[in-house]
Amino acid sequence: MKIALGIDTGGTYTDGVTMDINEGVIHDKAKALTTRQDLSIGINKCINNLDSIDYSDIEMVSLSTTLATNATVEGQGCEVGLILIGFEPDREIPTEYVAQIKGGHNIKGKPKDELELNEVKEIVDEMKGKVDAFAISGYLSVRNPEHEVQVRELVKELIDYPVVCAHELTSSLGIHERTATAVLNARLIPIITELIEAVKESLAKKNIDAPLMIVKGDGSLISERVAREKPIETVLSGPASSLIGATYLTDFEDGIVVDMGGTTTDVAFLRDGTPTLNKEGAMVGGWLTRVQAVDVATIGIGGDSHIQVSKDGLLEVGPQRVFPISWAVAEHKHLKKQLMENKREEYFPVSSQPTDILFFIKEPLHVDLTSTESKIIKLIQDKPQSLYHLGKKLEKDPNILPWERLVSIGSIHRASLTPTDILHATKKLEIWNNQVAEIGVEMAASRYGTESQEFIKAVYEEIYYKIALVISEMLLKNQEVQFDWEEDSLTEFLLEKMFKRVEEQDEGGLIEFSGKIDLPIIAIGAPVEAYFPEVAERFNTILRIPSHSEVANAVGTITGKVIERVEILIKPGDQRGYVVHLPWEVKRFNELKDAVEFVKKVGKEYVKDIAKRSGATDLKVTVDHEDVYSSFSQLDPDKKDLYVESRFKIVAMGRPKLR
Repeated sequence: MKIALGIDTGGTYTDGVTMDINEGVIHDKAKALTTRQDLSIGINKCINNLDSIDYSDIEMVSLSTTLATNATVEGQGCEVGLILIGFEPDREIPTEYVAQIKGGHNIKGKPKDELELNEVKEIVDEMKGKVDAFAISGYLSVRNPEHEVQVRELVKELIDYPVVCAHELTSSLGIHERTATAVLNARLIPIITELIEAVKESLAKKNIDAPLMIVKGDGSLISERVAREKPIETVLSGPASSLIGATYLTDFEDGIVVDMGGTTTDVAFLRDGTPTLNKEGAMVGGWLTRVQAVDVATIGIGGDSHIQVSKDGLLEVGPQRVFPISWAVAEHKHLKKQLMENKREEYFPVSSQPTDILFFIKEPLHVDLTSTESKIIKLIQDKPQSLYHLGKKLEKDPNILPWERLVSIGSIHRASLTPTDILHATKKLEIWNNQVAEIGVEMAASRYGTESQEFIKAVYEEIYYKIALVISEMLLKNQEVQFDWEEDSLTEFLLEKMFKRVEEQDEGGLIEFSGKIDLPIIAIGAPVEAYFPEVAERFNTILRIPSHSEVANAVGTITGKVIERVEILIKPGDQRGYVVHLPWEVKRFNELKDAVEFVKKVGKEYVKDIAKRSGATDLKVTVDHEDVYSSFSQLDPDKKDLYVESRFKIVAMGRPKLR
């Protein structure tokens, strides 16, 4: 028997499936909690929970993950130093450590300024100790990457940190999006490296000697080596894998696939059995990237979303993910006493929640900590502590404890009240500590100014509404309608009337609003049975929750292909001839036919090489060639059409190489 092992490491659970490669039949499935402090623990438990595996039968291991997506949504990852070449940012960038130097190119690939390499050493010295990686983005580097390459080589000489160039990740125009992509890629390197090392450690312990593949955001597969270099490509890996898995598990060719996990809810269209891709690039955590990925709308709502009540009594669910307090107390008994004391003393902090507990995850890398930050880490290394009790131990007001930065860099993680705790408080789940979940609900309800049952209803309504928002966004986007939601807008008013069911709306209303969608909702993920029957009813559509839906993401890891693409342009030269803009250099030719022949030859070689590097075999290469001309025939029939450019899309596709 030939077996493929599929693993999905999410923010909350690690899922696993084994499948007979020849028959395409699921052999077994399993779940285990993701252990952020040591990912290999959760992965080992998940593999151990798969019954009767002969590890020598495993021909391939494939991995998908929501860790990159979750980290981007939650603003986590390492600190990144950004070096901009030839331009200043005009919009927000996902790092505060930014420096500019002269250089860059024009649209023809010629330097617009001389490169200022002499400033790079000073920049590196200034950022050393503040950042863990560097990103480099040059003006029009997609037309000529030489300045980015020179700066990268110098940075590597000066310091042994990961260095990422924007041109290596995308050939698309859009300097802001390309820069954000480079920064996010650099930020994610330690997160994906840690995950891959954890998986390999688990496989080695079980003597599993098989290639390890990673799912990209478009649902295709890459080798672990490529994933380490370009972790940004694994953004939306989890949703993409879930979509591929949903396609495999359901007989619907068309539908709205909604994947609800511990941290996010992702929505995508299934058309003719295939997920649609986003032409502009993946939008994650508010950042538009140039990463090719499934066209998915993501919202920070999941089973482990942080339920918060502000000091003004406003309820918010997500987008941050926290450990459920019901789980935290089941694992660490001393926390129950601390939470009960918080409740008894009516502790209501200004900028946090009375149920907030801090867990140690790992020591920070290359980041200088303040004295208080160091003390916080030391106090929670052995045992997690509630924020209130940390304040008492440090003799400081909990409201001014500097813990937020430690969360953002991934050194600590919180436990607090979550929708999973709500399910425990209502006895719909009885996995961990139901009594503590009830205590957490009582504390939040008190701050909200209501009874526990009314508070639970309010939480459910918030979840239903936010899921309805993200589904509506995807539907309207598909109709090319700009989705413009903002507070106090007509859009918000209509959506609340359609999808929120609160008592005051039923009194004295002269107009009744409702929504209906003509596609089925295909819901996958562990929590969906708790929420989606109601969501589907409010959309007046049918709901399908397929068999094995709780591990659809792991199923999707096994059924993907290796697909690599490259886009190459030929443009007219300044005075004469033609310029070929390759992802790695610029070439000039006197004749167009010579340029075209060159592009087809080197393009095929390049895409085949990266596909092989990504672990592909049985490769098929296709070349899409389009010559673009500007026509003058309507204005002057005697004038020849003007050559604008030649566009090449070269694609290599193959199946993942087995052992």
